[in-house]
Amino acid sequence: MQNKEIRKRRRIFLALSLLWMAVIFYFSGQTGTESGTASGFFAEIFGLPDWIIRKGAHVAEYAVLGFLLKGFFDCLPLKKTYFYAWGISVLYAASDELHQMFSAGRTPAVRDVCIDAAGAALGVGFMCLVTAVRCKRKVL
Repeated sequence: MQNKEIRKRRRIFLALSLLWMAVIFYFSGQTGTESGTASGFFAEIFGLPDWIIRKGAHVAEYAVLGFLLKGFFDCLPLKKTYFYAWGISVLYAASDELHQMFSAGRTPAVRDVCIDAAGAALGVGFMCLVTAVRCKRKVL
């Protein structure tokens, strides 16, 4: 990839990562009632327990963040970019839980940071797979 293409790709992944962090920040700022209503709605639609929807949302949110951050770091000449993407995702998850302390009816939980970390690992791993397939196709 040429430098101009790399810079453009980095800017896109950075913008998407920051936008996604803002989405996560918005959701963690909801009150306990607002959050419960939203998860209850989806639990009813899918016929699943509320806690599965809530924890599934944690995994999905951070899988997307890990994927986007890995895309950003892939453009840098760094080794172990997966660790940078995962580490920033986990730090953001911890800060997100602290943010919930200031939202009525919400409490921070270390368990949720662990769930978020697992989601980020899935997203980073998926981006590694996408990158590997893309690179292999270029070689063939």
